Amino acid sequence: LLLFSMFDALFQCVAAVAPDGEQAMTMATPWLVVFMLFNGVVVTKATAPIFLHWVFEISPTSYALQAIVLRMTESSGGENNFYVKSMGFQSGQDMQGIAVILCMTILLRLLHVLALRFLNNIQK
Repeated sequence: LLLFSMFDALFQCVAAVAPDGEQAMTMATPWLVVFMLFNGVVVTKATAPIFLHWVFEISPTSYALQAIVLRMTESSGGENNFYVKSMGFQSGQDMQGIAVILCMTILLRLLHVLALRFLNNIQK
């Protein structure tokens, strides 16, 4: 639900900035691609070049997927520890992930309101 709220805020922000729907989709695509590529499965922290590790720190899908996989590993009795290690997932980052996603959501909502206020001629 938290991840959904962040992507909802992202797409509303982009829609507020873009002059029409076609440009909004074009502007949203790079953000979506980066967050989906650096989710910890397609490009893992273990296989990514060192200069791209910062992307995992701001990728909300990386935190969400890491939390899901680690919970599933715990419930299976730790049988999949090899998978977790090969993906570069680390336990104990749940609160950091929640904080990053909440901060991104709040920032995007603020940018959304500012874009509606100053980039669009909305009348009462």
